[in-house]
Amino acid sequence: MDLPPSQTRRPPSSPSSLPTLPDELMAEVLSLLPVKSLIQMKCVSKFFNSLIFDPTFIKMQLRRSARNPQLTLVSGKSVADFRFVTLPINNFLENPLITVPEKPFHPLLDSVHYWLVGSCNGLLCFAHYDSFTGSYRDCWLNFYNPATNTLSKKLGHFKDYCKHRYFFSRYAFGYDSLTDNYKVAALRVIGGDEEIGDTETETQLRSQLRTEVRVFSVADNVWRDIQDFSVGPLRLTLPSENHGVYLNGNLNWLALRNCYSADRFYHCNDITLDQFVIISLDLGAERHVELMPPRGLDEVPLIEPAISVLMESLCFCHDFKQTCLVIWQMKEFGVGESWTQLYRINYQNLQHIGCWLPLHISQDKNTLVLANKRDLAIIYDWANNRVEIVSNKPRWAFCKDYVESLVSLC
Repeated sequence: MDLPPSQTRRPPSSPSSLPTLPDELMAEVLSLLPVKSLIQMKCVSKFFNSLIFDPTFIKMQLRRSARNPQLTLVSGKSVADFRFVTLPINNFLENPLITVPEKPFHPLLDSVHYWLVGSCNGLLCFAHYDSFTGSYRDCWLNFYNPATNTLSKKLGHFKDYCKHRYFFSRYAFGYDSLTDNYKVAALRVIGGDEEIGDTETETQLRSQLRTEVRVFSVADNVWRDIQDFSVGPLRLTLPSENHGVYLNGNLNWLALRNCYSADRFYHCNDITLDQFVIISLDLGAERHVELMPPRGLDEVPLIEPAISVLMESLCFCHDFKQTCLVIWQMKEFGVGESWTQLYRINYQNLQHIGCWLPLHISQDKNTLVLANKRDLAIIYDWANNRVEIVSNKPRWAFCKDYVESLVSLC
């Protein structure tokens, strides 16, 4: 904020005898307030109004807000019944009873279908698509800030090829700090002519399939093709299954390299260990690198593994012979030798066998929030080996990290 260090601000209509604060100190204090309170203060004075829209203050508030992480949860069996709630982690751990709004979430109902792509800096990215027109469907993006209740206009319009149920785009959302720009990556497996039939032989598929990568820049409202992923066609998970995680300017996917089957399901018997790969896309350079899973993964898991971001680190989670859940942490991003085993939890302690995804780990590492694809969530007390099962009313497979912010793309 371009304010002289010595400048002070007196609240409107206050007696001259009251103490005043320098603008910088007042900004520090205000950055600790919830976003809703800051929005209400816009009408107090021109100073408050300009402060709340100041880019430096917005970043300051975001840094403070990141200390109080939240989750986004959705429920509803149809688009028209879509319900949405943000959930502070600390409140959730104290009282796991989740109250989902009775009224549907309306701002996005001008499209036929949509799903929550990702969350970054207080913004939620939604991908929309209309009904099919031949082998294509119209698609676009919206960005929503729940704290300020602001919704961007429709951005990133394009036609997505989707003749086969598997060959449609998967998206991931993140922030490029180098250009102060938000970006969306779209991945899809395509053939040379995009007209791959269900009766094609495996040899024909091998010669045609590749993983196409495009990046959408919010600042420019433009999609650009970038270098295809170098590991051949990847097996891509469904949009709801936490596909593509963001960490410090990078989007990361756990995938199977050279996967020529169009089957969306995980078949452990048809996979070799060397097919597992983590693809990391640098949103600034728009180039990717390959990261290897932990060396402790010495056989193909019977249940599909997953990656997530915990404690500002990339984590790898996998089943071990249907006896326990193993969670690894990459302590130094991009360095394979830094993989360290965080947890090895017996399924008897969790009370359920399944594809568990850790959503949150407390600073003391004693409390874990875990969810699975069956929309079941648990709070696991590592120190005392206790499990608390959470209501399965929300759709936990769609859960995303979230922090309150003043960021807006309107």
